[in-house]
Amino acid sequence: MVVSSFDSFLPEKSWSTSLAAIRYFMAALSIGVLLYTASLRWLVLRWTSYLLIFWAVDGFIQLVLGFDLFGIPMHPDRLNAMFSENYQFYGPTLAMLSPLVFEYTRRRWPAWAWGTSFVLILGAVMISGMRAGWLAMAMVVFAYFVLMLRDDNKALRRTTLAIPFLSAAVILVSYLVSPTVQDRVERTLAMTQGVESAVDYASSWRMPIFVNSIKMYQAHPINGVGVRAYRPAYVYYAEPEDIHVAESGGALHAHNIVLEVMADTGTIGLLGLVLGCLLAFRAWRAMPPPNRQEAFPYLVALVLVLFPLNSHFAIYGTYLSSLIWVLIGLWAASWKR
Repeated sequence: MVVSSFDSFLPEKSWSTSLAAIRYFMAALSIGVLLYTASLRWLVLRWTSYLLIFWAVDGFIQLVLGFDLFGIPMHPDRLNAMFSENYQFYGPTLAMLSPLVFEYTRRRWPAWAWGTSFVLILGAVMISGMRAGWLAMAMVVFAYFVLMLRDDNKALRRTTLAIPFLSAAVILVSYLVSPTVQDRVERTLAMTQGVESAVDYASSWRMPIFVNSIKMYQAHPINGVGVRAYRPAYVYYAEPEDIHVAESGGALHAHNIVLEVMADTGTIGLLGLVLGCLLAFRAWRAMPPPNRQEAFPYLVALVLVLFPLNSHFAIYGTYLSSLIWVLIGLWAASWKR
């Protein structure tokens, strides 16, 4: 991030973002150190689970009443996120953090309660209408279906067998009751037409963003166009008739974590991302089984956040950076000392 700031398209923003990013590392380090007892870590996991279930309930209330639990009117297109109209955060965030709920309920609640929380979270993610959340939730469902086939989860075996049926039922009901879900499904199916315009429409006009991200990387392969300098660089590389330039003055970010790292920080940033993933995998392999079990939900959540074949928020932005580093801190708290 620092190296990308030297010749950034927006030097002031790149430098301020790079220098301020140290707070994320310090916050994660603090979480890892302060949660030094198992009781404190369980306390965090429990109350995080309660909070996520509360968000899920709020989503259904919005769908039925048209406003959330704080009385804020629902966004015209989709559900509000965390009691504001930034709708794009609700479904994906709930899906990415769902392993925390499922792991807590798997270990501490009866089987029927796990099934109830599963249906509640899955339903909330579905009616949110965000396909990034749908994909993340599909990965969670698969991971827990495999996990619960293990011998140490015999008490949940019936629930495990019900997962496919519960998922199908929730998806069907969500489609029937939510116009937003119907619209997103129809938009996604447009991709089957195969023509470029249909694919662009199905991806919510993301194709020009992806193409211009690659152009930025090709023009600045070493250190990119600069952290958080994507919009001015986008205008520079976009075609004259680009829809994002015409409507909003340029795209804010690449909507894909790999493309954003390549465009903003070049090969240096991409190598850093790969190295970070390798170090994380090495740390995971070195953990003893009890610590690995405790770290499991945070690792799954991180995989969901960083999964490259999905649409992403701005990785260098405050929202996703905070989410990533909080999860890293919670994971670090469960490492063997």
